[in-house]
Amino acid sequence: MDDLIKRLSTQTTAPRLWIERLAIFSEPGADHCIRSIPFRRGINIVWAREPDDNSTYAGVHAAGHGVGKTSLCLLLRYCLGDSGKAIDELRDELLDEYPQGGVGAVVHVGSEVFAVLRFFNPHREGFASPGDDLDALLTDDGTQSFKDFEAHLSAAMLSGVSPRTIPETGQAILWRHVLAWMARDQGGRFKSFFSWREGEGTGLQRSRQDPPIVMRAVLGLLDQDESQLLMRLRSLEIELGTAEEATAGLRQEPSLIRGRIESELRAWLRVAADLPMRSDDLFKDSVETAIRGAKTTTEAKLARLNGEDEALTNELFDLRVEHQQRKADYDLAEADYQMADAARRKDESAYRQIAEKRKKLESLVGACEHGRVGFQECTHIQNEIQTLSFAGGRDQNALAKVGADWTARAAQALERRTLADKPLQSAKQRVDAKAREAKALRIKRDTAALELDRGQRLLAELERWELASGSPEAAKQIEQSVSRCTEIAQNIDAAKVRLATLQHERSSREQSLSGLTDLFARALLSNEAFGTLEVRDETRPFRLSLRGGEAFRVLEILLGDVVCLLDASDPASAFPGLLIHDCPREADMGPRPYRDFLHLVERIEREAYGDSAPFQYIVTTTTPPPESLQQKPFLSLTLDPSHDEGLLFGRRFSAFTQTERLSAHEGPQ
Repeated sequence: MDDLIKRLSTQTTAPRLWIERLAIFSEPGADHCIRSIPFRRGINIVWAREPDDNSTYAGVHAAGHGVGKTSLCLLLRYCLGDSGKAIDELRDELLDEYPQGGVGAVVHVGSEVFAVLRFFNPHREGFASPGDDLDALLTDDGTQSFKDFEAHLSAAMLSGVSPRTIPETGQAILWRHVLAWMARDQGGRFKSFFSWREGEGTGLQRSRQDPPIVMRAVLGLLDQDESQLLMRLRSLEIELGTAEEATAGLRQEPSLIRGRIESELRAWLRVAADLPMRSDDLFKDSVETAIRGAKTTTEAKLARLNGEDEALTNELFDLRVEHQQRKADYDLAEADYQMADAARRKDESAYRQIAEKRKKLESLVGACEHGRVGFQECTHIQNEIQTLSFAGGRDQNALAKVGADWTARAAQALERRTLADKPLQSAKQRVDAKAREAKALRIKRDTAALELDRGQRLLAELERWELASGSPEAAKQIEQSVSRCTEIAQNIDAAKVRLATLQHERSSREQSLSGLTDLFARALLSNEAFGTLEVRDETRPFRLSLRGGEAFRVLEILLGDVVCLLDASDPASAFPGLLIHDCPREADMGPRPYRDFLHLVERIEREAYGDSAPFQYIVTTTTPPPESLQQKPFLSLTLDPSHDEGLLFGRRFSAFTQTERLSAHEGPQ
């Protein structure tokens, strides 16, 4: 014990994190404070006493159950930014009882002090202000949001953590990971050192491998060279996986492509899967002979389609000529009607149209293709010129002189147009139908043209891949890829050897913590056992050398946590210096080892530090603590279920809370 006290007495710095006060209020305002709990540096006992024998609740709250211990721990976690299923359930329950209520705390972060306020309502985040005036914060909003305080707290607590990421996965180490360790979930029941959260998890990607790495990073036990080697190993393993996939691909590529080509050929030809690709016997069937047969059939089909296409093209040409003739007749009748109708309506613009048409007729030379006579001798042309000739000016009066003639002419032109429309539409329909027929035929012909050489192309591609699979070029590529895999594997082996060497060489930091573990174990068990530290053990990093069933297994966990707590003042450690244990005695631990453990922590504080303990240890218990801890200043709160005032919330709720039902131990009362 003297050696332990002598060693610890040299470390008297303040905890990096500790809570001075916790206050529960039913609504904002100091007058509505339900419970105010002071805490101190050093050990803080929250004791849930047995109810009086004559109490109505002697059976319900036997052994201190259901009085508020776990709720208190959850509220402490809540004020430090923790979240999770258990905390959310507690908030929901308290919101029903206190819709405007919440919890506040005075938190020391390094050399700074903050008053923190959080509400039970999940839609109200909370506030924080520098200083310890929590009562003022209950009345007025803080100078910063709780999220800003949480970010500041996280940065301060993680500033000494190295590395800040899990080397193998690259996942960042967060404040909530450290908080899960230093404020263990009561549901975890102290089953193992790394059972920090029960059911809700910690958010770490690997539940087994990552918590030990977080512990080592926080305690300064993850050597920089080791961290770099772990990241190097992860990178090499990924690289090896990629190289092996590439090698397998190079080896399989020719056979895969050959298989694809063969499958495509058989599906196209619709031949059996067991039909050989080639045959030396000209009289035996094979895929190759089927390809030749398909080519002959396709050539014949293509010749037939070409002939049909030529015939359709000629028919379409004749139909289009006919359509153009019908359209010319219709357009001529339409033009005559429009001109005559305009003249009938005395449209002055019609004069210009008539004059232009007459001028055009008078200027015609050559022979009319219909009458086979010269234009100037053509009766139709001369009559048209005469009809379009009228004396006088270029206005409506000139048109009016022959108005009756234009009316009759318009009627005649309209009749001609009507008669020309039906043949025009019929001709157009025949052209469209024939064009569709020709298009469909061309698609068939183009498809046949593509199919003509398809088999030969696939056979040529198949032959190329058959030759490539054993070619010197392919063999060289595979050889280079295999060589790359071998090189990477050798680098992995070398890195593992180097890592094992580093891990075998215990650093001075690891030796220091291991020595502290042994001193604590000997002080606790009077040299009947010794303690060791195996930092790479994923289940029991802190060990006691004696056997004692579950009682000593839980004691092992408490020993490890408190060793880390006592070591927190070492500059190499980033442990916050705060530890919260919720009823570790109930985790199948014997009463005597538990009392001895608490008594030892109290002696260490008193003899090594006096009133300046560099740590804060908050522990709830239903087992009566040692007599030295059943009084101030070590006893922070006594919960007594014999009367309402002795419960955490000062009264009984209408029903058991969800937290109480789930844990079978606690509930806000």
